[in-house]
Amino acid sequence: MKTREEREFNLAKVIVFSITHFIHDIYTAILSPLLPVIIERLQLSLLKAGLMLPIFRTPILIQPYIGYHADRGKALRFLPVALIFTSVSMSLFANSTSYLMACILLFITGLSAAFYHAPAVFLVGNASGARPGTGMSIFMTGGEMARSLGPLYIVTIINLLPLRFSILAAIPGLIAAVLLMLTVPELTEKDRNRSEHSLTFSKLFREGGKSLYILIFISIFQSFTKFSFTLFLPTYMKTIGFRLFVAGSSLSILELTGAFGALTGGTISDFVGRKKFLVIATLAVPVFINLFLTSKTLLLKMIYLLIEGIFMFSISPVRYAIAQELVPKYKGTVSSLIMALSFFTTTFASIVTGYLGDKLGLYSSFRIISFIPIITIPAVMLLPSKRH
Repeated sequence: MKTREEREFNLAKVIVFSITHFIHDIYTAILSPLLPVIIERLQLSLLKAGLMLPIFRTPILIQPYIGYHADRGKALRFLPVALIFTSVSMSLFANSTSYLMACILLFITGLSAAFYHAPAVFLVGNASGARPGTGMSIFMTGGEMARSLGPLYIVTIINLLPLRFSILAAIPGLIAAVLLMLTVPELTEKDRNRSEHSLTFSKLFREGGKSLYILIFISIFQSFTKFSFTLFLPTYMKTIGFRLFVAGSSLSILELTGAFGALTGGTISDFVGRKKFLVIATLAVPVFINLFLTSKTLLLKMIYLLIEGIFMFSISPVRYAIAQELVPKYKGTVSSLIMALSFFTTTFASIVTGYLGDKLGLYSSFRIISFIPIITIPAVMLLPSKRH
């Protein structure tokens, strides 16, 4: 039987961590809009550029381990430290003078992102009580808003200041880290000894059963399309003749409505059901990607991107809500596992899309990857219909 505290939805806590999520993910969001700049500056092929994402994502493999300690009230002190490292390293990335330097900074960012997201997801899960879909939607909205404003943020700084001053972009992150230092202990002290039982990953999968394996399969293939499309979207727009500002703005438009999708997706699924929502959103993804690709005018492209963002980004909070319902005792660990596997899959997605882009062009590559989520629909139908 859950206590009253565990059942309550604490909106104030959820909003606090959504705001820090917003600040943190502004920096992880600037890789894609900076890619055309780095490609041109360092004379990189699309395949070599695509290899940068695996370097960025590889540290996320340790995220389930961090989530495991978050479930035991540990690792929470790394939240402000992670914000500092993420903001500084990605601000320096904009001024990379070599491929090696760019890769090192991306690896540091990936590591700090893992130390931020795992504890944050645990805290949001605890604060959401019996409404994990709503809590994860609000939390994910912070991330999606960051991915919407992040491209505009860095493109504006590049246009206004010489690249050698790119470190100034870290200022919001440093301020947020200070605020987090003052906030996290007060918000999480009562959760530090919450988990007293030992946990192994074999036990985690026994708790989740076959449904957890199915959810992992769904997350991997849906993430393939999402991250490949967002990573190369500004580059695609630039290759078909648009300026850097328009190319970066296209990603902002996608992410802007993605924030709305993230906010509403989990909440709607709390009422209409996870499976029904996942099927509808998954079918919509390839439809609007292809309408975007085949439209002839910039206005139509932007309209289809707006709609695509709603469906593409509404799926993630629903998956995390399902994971936390399958293994409610270990919300941080299971959410981190789903997040880590989804993000790490994008490393292969970026390589494949970069390779196809070099061989076939990004237009054809996008058309191919747009249909990948369709194969997850039979798996969605195998998920449990009712929440635990």
